[in-house]
Amino acid sequence: MALTIDRMEIDDAGQDPEKLAISITKQIPENGKSIPVREISTAIGIYEIREEILDGLEGALIAPESKSEGAILVHSERQESRKRFTIAHEIGHYVNPTHRSSSPDGFRCSSTDMKISSFKPGDRHAKMEMEANQFAIKLLLPESRVRAFLRNRPGIDLEHILAISDSFEVSREATARRYIERLDEPVAVVFSQNGKIRYIIRNGSFPRLSVWNGAAIPSDCLSSKSNKEIGEVTEVVETIGHLWLAKSADISLGEQTVLQREGFRMTLLTIEETGSDETQWEAPSFKR
Repeated sequence: MALTIDRMEIDDAGQDPEKLAISITKQIPENGKSIPVREISTAIGIYEIREEILDGLEGALIAPESKSEGAILVHSERQESRKRFTIAHEIGHYVNPTHRSSSPDGFRCSSTDMKISSFKPGDRHAKMEMEANQFAIKLLLPESRVRAFLRNRPGIDLEHILAISDSFEVSREATARRYIERLDEPVAVVFSQNGKIRYIIRNGSFPRLSVWNGAAIPSDCLSSKSNKEIGEVTEVVETIGHLWLAKSADISLGEQTVLQREGFRMTLLTIEETGSDETQWEAPSFKR
């Protein structure tokens, strides 16, 4: 049976990315964890999703100004989880009433656009791309379904990220962002490849780090010493705080890691303050 979505409910949601995502997901039967982005596209007037090799792009949306219909292009040489994010991103442009392309070729979205999480005042392009990314992750990982999935999985664990990623068909990196933004506890995730840090994400309460993008993973930490096979998640171990943190006094640092294919690695850092209540952390920031 074809999926039916009421466009009026989407229109009533306004321009907020999260409200737009909710206006769609609440209309989808909960008969599976993975959100059917292709079926959603058809239900809201996207008449074609074409996969082809795109030069310098991850995806594109071609639609008239009224957005009464449209077509989405997706880079064919990508994993399914990445294609799903791209489709969700383009749907985000399609349903947001404030998103208007300045190009006659429509919205043309690069891999850089798919990572934008902030924008400078006056940068309309970055604002739209950030909002499309926010919409995509909230569409693919709805709060109600993620909460239900984690109900019997207490604590903070890399296994949760991997399980959500597999069940919802969302990339591990996108899932990690969604996972830690939900947490009140201070958490950071380090993405690296072949011993070099690619980038780091953290929630707002995590303290200042002593490492930065492009630097080597600390040689004495678990992520460097682990001999686990690809896909095997380590236990959480207490690690030497100053290896990762600029100031580690009165902080107990936990580290957990998993090796992925082609030398990629994901490391979860959690902290617990062990000093007095008067201990003051500096405002979180990253050295670049």
